[in-house]
Amino acid sequence: MRSPSLPRLPVSARPEAILDIYNDYGCVIIEGLLSSSEVASMNQEIDPGLAKLAPGKNGVPLEEFLGINTKRLPLAPNSRTFREVILENDLMHALSESILCDSPGEGYHINCAQVIEIGPGNAAQPLHRDQSVWPFWDLIPSPAPEACINFFCALTPFTEANGATRVAPKTHLDVDLNNLNPPQLLPVEINPGDGFLFSGRLVHGGGENRTNEYRRGITIHIARKGLMTEEAHPLSIPREIAETMSYRGQAMFGFRSNWPIKDGPVGTYWSSNFDEIGGHLGLKSS
Repeated sequence: MRSPSLPRLPVSARPEAILDIYNDYGCVIIEGLLSSSEVASMNQEIDPGLAKLAPGKNGVPLEEFLGINTKRLPLAPNSRTFREVILENDLMHALSESILCDSPGEGYHINCAQVIEIGPGNAAQPLHRDQSVWPFWDLIPSPAPEACINFFCALTPFTEANGATRVAPKTHLDVDLNNLNPPQLLPVEINPGDGFLFSGRLVHGGGENRTNEYRRGITIHIARKGLMTEEAHPLSIPREIAETMSYRGQAMFGFRSNWPIKDGPVGTYWSSNFDEIGGHLGLKSS
């Protein structure tokens, strides 16, 4: 009997087809979301930063969650390809807008964007739902608006043996969001350049790396506008780097008030006396 597998579509698929599968399963593999040249460029750009990092977080209480032999590196300051190409992926933005902008005036921004490299011997990550970053969201049973989504893209092959993320399809439909013991977990086995889109409500966790390989990927974690981000982007990304980004890219990291752009007043938060914050700061964009 063939083992169950996760749903897949090519990057050329219509956004509507991707969303149909996403709504049913809470996840979908998008084959070829990144090109081979984009993968090669990103790997080259992030190698120096990763080489300077020690794995783990030096006894931080979250050590089991973050991984004792796992490295994490912010993408925006360390990869020009990410800032100028990946961040401008129109399919990624179309899907984000469709899922997170479910009423007039809604928007989205990046909660965190980082490289995650799982080294040999790293234990499996505890199962979790990404939306638990904002604990109150777990008080809202399905069906409910999404707090966040994640585009997790492979920069090296992901296999069950080297720590591929384990997911429980359809757990985004759970009524009891405290239940983290699904009946079935499937590995996200993907090739470099493939992306895995999944719901913030989906139960998942990084797998155990039982090989001598390093499993490297990037997470582009996108949240509904109004939710405080995990990373303090405007305080940690230098302005000179922010000004190399497009207006849309800047908005993803809090250097602009809104994305999508609204007509009229910018809204009730992340502005200066109701003026767009980037304009108030005199921020340039590429």
